[in-house]
Amino acid sequence: MDTSLAELRLQIYRRWIATGRAPAVDELAAAMQQDVVPGLDELAEAHTIVLEPVTKRGTRIIRMAHPFSGVPTAYRVRSSGISYWANCAWDCLGIAALLGRDTEAVARCADCGDRIDLSVHGGQVRDSAVIHLVVPARRAWDDIVFT
Repeated sequence: MDTSLAELRLQIYRRWIATGRAPAVDELAAAMQQDVVPGLDELAEAHTIVLEPVTKRGTRIIRMAHPFSGVPTAYRVRSSGISYWANCAWDCLGIAALLGRDTEAVARCADCGDRIDLSVHGGQVRDSAVIHLVVPARRAWDDIVFT
């Protein structure tokens, strides 16, 4: 990954961590003082981020930058007064690891509806649970939004 793509990726994560939401293309362009659309397309092609389909006005929107989701999901993570959406239970733990601080995350089992505490305190998951991955990892990018 070249330096400008690495810096764009870093900008995406820094802004997401600071705000709890996907940064807008114009925010990224202003921060980097350049057109970032080609870089976003390259990052998406490399499976680093996921973009929503281009809107009618040609706007690009970041859907995912793992472990973060740009759209509401059943997996909400809170830390230091900021809320984040995770793509799945596994990503709740990924957010805790990425932030490197305590998190609160409660989800529901997709099978039985039981409450699952995925909170992390002092680097340890508060409860125990089994995370079921529906699709084998080697096929995740076949339909990453579903996976």
